Amino acid sequence: MAAMVLTNPSPLPTPPYSCFTYRSDYPRPTLPDPEWTLVRIHACGLNRAELRSRAGLPPGIPEFNIFQAEYHADPPAILGEEFVGEVELAGSRSGFEPGERVAGIVYGGGKAHDGSYAQYSICHSRRLFRLPKPKAATTTSSSSSSSSGHHLSWEVLAAIPMSMVTAYGCIVLAGGLERKRNLTSSPITVLVHGATSSVGIWAILLAKERGATVIATTRNASKAAHLQKCGADHVLLEDQLDHDLPRLVPNGVDIVLELVGPNQTMRSLGFAARYGTVVVAGVLNLEWDAGGFNPVMIPPTRNLSFYTLTNSGVGNEDDGIDQIEGLLADVIGKVESGVFPVDCFLDRTFRLDQMGEAHDYMERNKAMGKVVVSVP
Repeated sequence: MAAMVLTNPSPLPTPPYSCFTYRSDYPRPTLPDPEWTLVRIHACGLNRAELRSRAGLPPGIPEFNIFQAEYHADPPAILGEEFVGEVELAGSRSGFEPGERVAGIVYGGGKAHDGSYAQYSICHSRRLFRLPKPKAATTTSSSSSSSSGHHLSWEVLAAIPMSMVTAYGCIVLAGGLERKRNLTSSPITVLVHGATSSVGIWAILLAKERGATVIATTRNASKAAHLQKCGADHVLLEDQLDHDLPRLVPNGVDIVLELVGPNQTMRSLGFAARYGTVVVAGVLNLEWDAGGFNPVMIPPTRNLSFYTLTNSGVGNEDDGIDQIEGLLADVIGKVESGVFPVDCFLDRTFRLDQMGEAHDYMERNKAMGKVVVSVP
C-alpha cells in the first residue's frame, strides 16, 4: 500500500521536508483480533499531537486511551490519528461490514500501532463510526476523483469527526452548556482559548448553534475576521486577553475551553464565573506539562475538567457509539445544508505525498480550521 513513513523523527527541517518518505510498497496491516477492522482510507485530518510525534517528543499517557497498556515513547512508522474511508475487512466481532462508509478515531494511531497516513489502517470497533447512509452521488468541487456518496467530498468529511466530536464533548458534555442554559434566562458565555484550531472552530459553531455568546482568542489579528465569520461574538487578541476579558465579562465566563495547553490551567480558572467550568483539551503549544498546577489550587465554586474520548464513547457511560453516529449524521446534514459553512472549518487540503508540507503549514500556525490530507 502507499504510505508516508516517518523515517527521520525530528523538528521539521527546511525543505525538502526529510522527516517523511513516500512508499508504495509498505505492508498492509492485518487485524490483531476479531474486534478490529481494516479500512481503506480516502482522507485523513491532521492533529497537533502528530507534530509532537513527528518531532520525536513522547506522547502523554492519556493520548493512548484504550491502548495505555501498550504505551511507548517512540512513534510508529506511520503517524495519523483519524480518517474517513470504507471498511475493507471486518473482524467477526467488530459489528461492521465491508463497504460501510466510516470515520475512525485511531487512538493509538501514531502511537501504539501504525496510523492513518496510508491507504489502509486498522481500527478498533470502539473507535469506528458509521457515516450517514449515502445519498445519490453528486459532482463535487473537490480535487478528489472519488465520491463519498454524500454531497460532501471525502476531504470535507475528514475535517469533521475528531475535531467536532472533541468540541462537542468539551462544550456540551464536560462544559455542560445545555445544562447551564436550562438554569438561567441569560445567554451562556463561552471562551474559546485557541480558537483558530480545528477544535476551536467547531466549538464556536456548536456553541453558537446552542445560543451561547462566544468569545474567541487568537494571537494573530489577521485571523479575527475569520473567527467572526464563524460566529464569534467577540475576538480578543492573546496579548490583550488579561486586560480586555474582565472589562467584557466582569463576572467571568460560564465555560472556558482551554486549547492552548495545560500550563494555562490556572489562568483559565481565573477567567471562570462562579460555578463556571474550565475544560482543558488541547496542546496547541505542544506541551503536556501543567506548569506546577495542583488540584488544591482550584478556586472555590469553579470546576475543572480534562476532556478526551473514553473507552465507551464521547464522555460518560451513557454516551456510546450510537450517540456519536447520530451526532455525526446531524452535523453532516447541517454542513450539507449550509448551517455549518465548509470554509469555516476546512482550511486546506494536501496530497499524501505532501505530508511534509502539511506539517510545515501547521507548524507555522497558518491554518484556521482543519488541515486535511487526501489519500490516493
